[in-house]
Amino acid sequence: MRSYFLLLLLAALPFAGMAQDFPGYSASPYAGSAGLWFNPATAADNVYSLDFLVAGASVEAGNNFVGIRRADIRKPTLGVEDLKLRTWNTRKSAFVRATVLGPGVMVSNEKSGWGFNVNLRNYVNVDGVNSELAQLLAYGFDHPPQFNDQYRNQRLNVNAMSWAELAFTYAVVLRNGAEHYLSAGIRPKILFGLAAVHVDLSDAAYNVPNDSIIQLYSGALRFMHSDQLTFNNALTPSWGFRTSPGLGLDAGLIYEFRPDDIQKKSDQRRVWPGLRGERAVYKYRIGLALQDLGIIRFRRGELSDEYTVSASYWNTNGEPINQTAPAPVYGTFELRNGGADAGDAMWMRLPLSLNLHGDYQFRPGLYVGGNVFSAVYLRNSRMARVHELTRVSITPRYENEWFGVWAPVSFSRLGVAAVGGGMRIGPLSFGTNDILGLLFARKYNFSADAYIVLKLPLFPLPHRAGKQGKAQKGGKVDECAD
Repeated sequence: MRSYFLLLLLAALPFAGMAQDFPGYSASPYAGSAGLWFNPATAADNVYSLDFLVAGASVEAGNNFVGIRRADIRKPTLGVEDLKLRTWNTRKSAFVRATVLGPGVMVSNEKSGWGFNVNLRNYVNVDGVNSELAQLLAYGFDHPPQFNDQYRNQRLNVNAMSWAELAFTYAVVLRNGAEHYLSAGIRPKILFGLAAVHVDLSDAAYNVPNDSIIQLYSGALRFMHSDQLTFNNALTPSWGFRTSPGLGLDAGLIYEFRPDDIQKKSDQRRVWPGLRGERAVYKYRIGLALQDLGIIRFRRGELSDEYTVSASYWNTNGEPINQTAPAPVYGTFELRNGGADAGDAMWMRLPLSLNLHGDYQFRPGLYVGGNVFSAVYLRNSRMARVHELTRVSITPRYENEWFGVWAPVSFSRLGVAAVGGGMRIGPLSFGTNDILGLLFARKYNFSADAYIVLKLPLFPLPHRAGKQGKAQKGGKVDECAD
């Protein structure tokens, strides 16, 4: 059974090594083109007239069961005694997300804005592992205290997907007067699916007599993979380049309160190319965004099928698939008969989520932001999907045109509380959601992440050049000639 579950996870491995979350930075007014994914409404009346995204990357991995210390990672023989296993009686999950931000551009003025960028995104989700199975997996099924006890795992899911997207952003100012500002934006996306895997093991009843034998009583296995993945006789996956079509959409709203008494003075100079010095500043901002509404149509690969597992003794010592494996599984995987569902459509949903965020300016340059980022699961749907990691965060930060520093404090659905840190120096921004794990080598870490973004704001558009003015009530500017 140890090898059996490793096989279920095997197809997800190509995703984990590829490098969207930029905690503390995405909600910044100075995120520019890098903040369009966070809320597309930010494209309208942005602080930059013209902003180029050169490149960026973000990677995050976490789980709610196994903790490891940075000091132990390089041990030649890492054993279970080096790990911290949580004893909480909850279902165990693991999450991997890796994003590469390609080139992008944003153009903005006081009435509207638009943008375009290219992204490569990768997700891996493992959900529904009960405490007993998680314990057996951690010990490699060599845990005598659990021998000969009967267990049942109601629903275990493994989902992974990799895709590229071309995203187009358009935003418009709906209201800009009497100190109140409201904008709306949409971000349609053309999707190119690169690979996908879906595993669903339900109602699995089993016991473990020893470290080599698993007795299965019942279980239903649904295994699907896209035809970009193929397997050799050793069941090692390989990837071939083919794209599968899909469509996606983001949408958002932003409200800002811009009182007249905090607006900048008319003699303030622009200190960064492309910065709109006449843009009114806000006292507080509230935004709501729906992210990743969409779907990709893959074709199912050669081993895609649904299996019913009957009572059997499975000797997992040696090859994962052998003659003791359940007959339907052995017949498809080892004898290479092919799955009954091969060639059928395989629909995968994007990681749909809701993003509610707010930002308050205590004094010039000093902000506190809050963010509730919630995955939307649609549990009654049988459609395969990857999902986001629900997280609540509060982020104090200081920033101006040239420099910014922030420290997000967050709590995620995995039960992980973290303190992060990040910095922006001119065009370069970088950070992490959990800085304590980097600073303290003996701290047990259940998650880790890092991100970096490089962007280049250019000179103002011609209609902005040479204009100065005093911000008026509602954020309007007197543009009379000197």
